[in-house]
Amino acid sequence: MTKRGLVAGLGVALLAFAAAGGGLAWEKRAPRVPNDWTFTLPGGNAESGKAVFMQMECHSCHAIEIPGEKLPPGSGEIGPDLTAYSWLPKEYLAESIIKAHTVVAAPGYVVEQGQAGMGKYNHFMTIQELVDLIAFIRKGTAQ
Repeated sequence: MTKRGLVAGLGVALLAFAAAGGGLAWEKRAPRVPNDWTFTLPGGNAESGKAVFMQMECHSCHAIEIPGEKLPPGSGEIGPDLTAYSWLPKEYLAESIIKAHTVVAAPGYVVEQGQAGMGKYNHFMTIQELVDLIAFIRKGTAQ
């Protein structure tokens, strides 16, 4: 068989396959969420998170003590001390940062009109910075 005959034969075979519903077109159907699906935040880099903590000036409102870390003292009076936050789930911490604390874990810090005093950081922080900041806050715990 010549090269031209082989190419023509393959073309005819492909057309016949497609005409017979051979699966070349994607089936149109609505997407669905698997029953066992859950969202989990990826792990971050605690050292990069420390840089985010400093850059975003989190220390100006929040105290945090992490063994082996030297940080400027936080006021601790404006926002809660984040030291005890290290055991909270990553996803909870992420939600409390990107939703401006619609739920506050620390007793004594009041949510007024649906929000705590912390501002929104969605326009100032990348997802990677968020993930790394959370890794820093959770440093020293099982992550």
